[in-house]
This record gives sequence, C-alpha cells and structure tokens, in this order.
Amino acid sequence: MSSGGRQKIHPRVVAEAAEWFMVLSSGNVRPDETAQWQAWLSSHPDHQLAWSRVEFYTDKFKLLPPQAAFAASEALNAPDLTRRRMLTSMAILGVAGLSGWQIARGRYWQEWSADQHTALGESKTITLTDGSTVALDSGSAINVDFSVNLRRLQLVKGEIYIETAPDNVGWKRPFVVDTLEGRVQALGTRFSVSQHEDRTQVAVFQDAVEIQPADTNSAKQTLRAGQQVQFTSSHIETIHRHSQEIPAWTQGFIIADDLPLSEFLLQLNRYRSGYITCDPEIADLRIIGSYPLKDTDKILAFLEANLPIKLTHPLPYWVKVLPR
Repeated sequence: MSSGGRQKIHPRVVAEAAEWFMVLSSGNVRPDETAQWQAWLSSHPDHQLAWSRVEFYTDKFKLLPPQAAFAASEALNAPDLTRRRMLTSMAILGVAGLSGWQIARGRYWQEWSADQHTALGESKTITLTDGSTVALDSGSAINVDFSVNLRRLQLVKGEIYIETAPDNVGWKRPFVVDTLEGRVQALGTRFSVSQHEDRTQVAVFQDAVEIQPADTNSAKQTLRAGQQVQFTSSHIETIHRHSQEIPAWTQGFIIADDLPLSEFLLQLNRYRSGYITCDPEIADLRIIGSYPLKDTDKILAFLEANLPIKLTHPLPYWVKVLPR
C-alpha cells in the first residue's frame, strides 16, 4: 500500500508510537508507563494518527505475545476485584477496559468467520462468480454478498485489490466495496481498498471509482487512475497521485521509494510474527528498493549489512533496530 495518500507524520513520531505499542503489548507494564503513554498520546494530534497507523500494521490484540494473551485470559476469568487490578496493570487492556476487549474479541470473530480471510504473512487471490478477481493482503478478511441487484464486498479488515469484470447477468449490477467509513463503487476498474482504524484508503490503477462516505450529507467524489485518497465516515481527504501499476504486495514485494526506516519497518510488521521497532534517533534513515516478502529475516539482515544500524532482540518476539 502506498503511503502517499496518508497525512505526513514525522518518522520519529512513528517510531515512538511503535515503541509504545511494544511496551504496552509486553504484558508487564507498570502503572507509571501507562500514564506516560496516555500523556504522550494526548499531547499532539500526530501521536494519535501514528498510533492508529501502528494499530493497523501490527494488528493489536490478535498478535499479543503469549504471556500477554495469557494475562488477558486470566484477567477475564478472575473475580471482579482481582480482574480490575489485573486490567489496571495491563495497559493494553486497561486502556480499552473489559467491554472494549470484548468488542475487540467480537471483531476478531467476525474476521475469522468471514467468507474469505488470510493469516499473517499469507496472501491469496479468489475469483468471484461474476469473473472479477480479488486479492487479499496479509491479515485481511472480506464477506461476499452478491444479490439480484448488487455485487457487494464488505471489507472487514486489511487490504484488497480488485479487478472487476463485466457483470454476467443482463441488468449490469453495480460492484461496490463497503467499509466502516462508507462505500466505494467501481466504474469498470482496477483498484485497492484498505481498512484502517478510523479511515479507509482507496487507490485506483485503471478507470475510476466513486466514493460515498457513510454520512450521506457528504458529497460523493470520483477517483481516477493514478490517484489515491483516504476518507472518513464524513469527509474525503485531499487526493494524491501514485505511480504504481499494481500494488506491490500482490507480486510478493514491498517497495520503498525514499521511505523512512520507521515507516518501512512498520509496514514490514504486516508480514511477520512478532514486532519490529527502531530507535527514534534513526527513524528518518531512508530506504530505497524492492524487497521480497517471502523471507522478512533476509530483509532485516540486508538492512543491517547496508545501513549504520544493528539488530537487537530484547524479547524473543521483538526485533529492535538501534544505531550502530
């Protein structure tokens, strides 16, 4: 997924958000660390945007380290008083509260019970009954709902790339993708849609799509080939250009075109278990090139050999990149 359609956030802020995510996911968080994170999160709007981006790429709750997942389970089964104490000491649950965790648990059930889904590091392409094809990126899920009047996909999670086919019934049913923020209607096209924490991103590679935010008082907007944009339920943001012919992940690659190290590592998180973070001091190191996603360890080894960085392993599931 290209980053051009997103609001620019300083690489150091992205690195700080990723570091906080790792701390809060460790299952061993002190109350003062929880307070420090909350203060950091509320101190600037960019911090909240960076946190949402980290949540998208690291898939919180579902990819908790074993000890954090165990702690969550213990907290849910403990007596009320004990549970409250345990949740207070676990920032990743304490922030959301018990009801928030239950909502998240329900959301992940929706993902795994979806018509089509992919696991971490997996991608696949399916052919729909009308001849259209849909590629699902790592950790994505969709529902397929074709009726007599409409060809509809519901993007539950992640990112998909669609090549629409002419409808094979006589009345030419519209082809749409619904997300939490609204609807994207294909106008004979190739396009991608990704579901973020609080917004949807769309990129068009051929022809055009029409975007309608969920708030019907918001105006529709047409997005054409070579353009990408993000939208919320009430607002379509500024349109940006992109130069891709097809999303790189559909070919098994991650492409970096002068991408900050913190952003590159964040995207790499979608294709491997565990977590990768970097020291904010080196967050703005620039990455260029095309990297095969089949072996992410080789990508990290290549970066270590060619940049002034070193890889450390504070925990078995955590790779932290430091200045050399």
